[in-house]
Amino acid sequence: MPHTIQYPIWDVPIIGGGMVIAIIAIVHVTFAHFTVGAGLFTAWAEWKANRKGDTLMLKFLKDFSRYIILLPFIFGALTGVGIWFSIALVSPDATSALIHQYVWGWATEWVFFIVEIISGYIYYYTWGKLTPGRHNVIGWIYAFAAYMSLVIINGILTFMLSPGGWVVNQEFWTGFFNPTYWPSLLLRTISAMSLAGIFIAVAANTLYDYTREERHHIITEGGKFLIPLILMIPASIWFLANIPEASARMVKGGAIAMTLFFMFGLAASTLVGLYAYFGLILKRRYINLETALLLGAIAFIATGAMEFVREGVRKPYVIYDYMYSNGILVKDADRLNQEGVLTFAPWTVARLGANSPDQLTHEQLGQAVYAAQCSRCHTIDGVNGIKPLIWGWPEDSIKHNLDTLHTEQPYMPPFIGTSAEKQALADYLKGLQDQYESAKANSTRESTRS
Repeated sequence: MPHTIQYPIWDVPIIGGGMVIAIIAIVHVTFAHFTVGAGLFTAWAEWKANRKGDTLMLKFLKDFSRYIILLPFIFGALTGVGIWFSIALVSPDATSALIHQYVWGWATEWVFFIVEIISGYIYYYTWGKLTPGRHNVIGWIYAFAAYMSLVIINGILTFMLSPGGWVVNQEFWTGFFNPTYWPSLLLRTISAMSLAGIFIAVAANTLYDYTREERHHIITEGGKFLIPLILMIPASIWFLANIPEASARMVKGGAIAMTLFFMFGLAASTLVGLYAYFGLILKRRYINLETALLLGAIAFIATGAMEFVREGVRKPYVIYDYMYSNGILVKDADRLNQEGVLTFAPWTVARLGANSPDQLTHEQLGQAVYAAQCSRCHTIDGVNGIKPLIWGWPEDSIKHNLDTLHTEQPYMPPFIGTSAEKQALADYLKGLQDQYESAKANSTRESTRS
């Protein structure tokens, strides 16, 4: 999979392209996990209700299946398309690598997705039209297809963090069944079941043709899907034990944001699980709509926190040990240090109106190098903005940081390029810093006058 020329980058002001991906991805993951959990619950609960003659649960499952059509099939599908659209614009190199390496994996996942959609619609529209046993079979087909989508996507996502031996042999199955595959699959299964359990409580409280006692029965059954949250701590320890050593150091305090997000996600998930066990199972408490929505919000934030950690601990790579977060292949670094990073990103030269780097002014050269190496993760003034990050740094500090970027800040790729490009970037950053300090001084003067 050669990647010698960088694609143009989608420059998103203020929030940055990475934040666009994060917002869409967290919403999508929440809906996708709910889809898997809801499929498992409906198939299991219908089988159990048929055995026990639980007509109340069957009535609820018929109503609940409407939410599966409305939420995952609509919002999940839309955000899924949004992920592909955003990653292709923000990180086209990594997207291309994933497609080339896992084209048959994606194709297989799409087949399961089609089966999931078709069986989901059949399941919804055939209540009372098929025998209970046959209808339940449709439910199990839907649950299986939804879970298999998770099984396949999990292999591709974990590959990006821990490709293991794939970096050497680049074999499909080596990368797919990578070191974090199984612990991640367990974590995602727990998340899927818990989101389904929480949303069952929400759904039961929004369907007003049920009595309080009937809702209580339904919520108690759904609460059983929250119990696996108690396994979040051992599953997370298993996951941490298999991620790259440098990534583990970030979670253990090397990057305080990673540590805090990880602890928050873990604590929130465990507390919801304990609440489900002691409150719903042992004490058989009733959950009203407000409490159910609060649990849902906590679960959503916990899901977002854990996804943030999964993405963050990959730094400075987008595919670990293979491709840096700016799209440069690790194996190309030495060559680009000799030839210049702008030979890898000719679009940065073209958009400044030049045909070659030699035609750029010194300032334009720094701007082009910044666009090629820094703009995927940093905005100028917004989220992770470069101006406030280097505020107050003397010129020597800027140069020193470029020299030692990957050693003093291990979550950042090393500077790649010639010494002339490095000097141009340092001068460009110093110019941005001067702009920032001038703007702050003007703002202070305006505040004093008023």
